[in-house]
Order: sequence, then structure tokens, then C-alpha cells
Amino acid sequence: MKRWMFALCFVLFFIADAHAQLTYRNNDPFVFCRYGQKNPDKCWQPLPPYTGPYMISAWCEPNPYGKEWTADDYASLEEYKFYCPKAKKSGSWTGPGTGEQSRGMH
Repeated sequence: MKRWMFALCFVLFFIADAHAQLTYRNNDPFVFCRYGQKNPDKCWQPLPPYTGPYMISAWCEPNPYGKEWTADDYASLEEYKFYCPKAKKSGSWTGPGTGEQSRGMH
């Protein structure tokens, strides 16, 4: 009985991880990993190849005169560091406009 319960918990753990959703950019990983959160004053910016590297904005801390990071800045950066490195390589947008304009603005 204990083995069965352990196996069930193990499977449910991986199912939950596989169905985890992004909080930002309408759950679109291409747009989120390419552009970051939608806030124009965000405290971090994704860098090419958009699979993990990022840059802290000059107008935010640790600059002694910079603005404090918001909860969204911290949360979106954690999601970026969790989801975006899972891409093996970065692709380019081949549709019309930018990736942000696909299926409506997001």
C-alpha cells in the first residue's frame, strides 16, 4: 500500500510541474522569455539567446539611487530563471509583427 501511495504522489508531482503556467504575458513562454514582463519600468531585462541570461536595469537597486524592486520584478525573474533555461536554443519569430502581437497584445 505504501509503495502505491508513493508512486501516485511521485506521478502527481511531475504532472503538476508539467502543467505549471506562467503568470506573465498570457502564459506565452516565447514572449515572456524574449521580452520579460510587460511593465516598462521592470528591474531586469532578458538578454539573447533568451535562455537564461538577464541584465539588471540601471534605474533599480543595487544602484544606491535606484528604485526598489517590486514583488512582480522578483516573481517574474524567478519564473524567467525557472522556465526559460529549459529551452535548448532560442528561436526567432517568423509570423507577422512581433511575437507580442500574436493572438492579441500580451
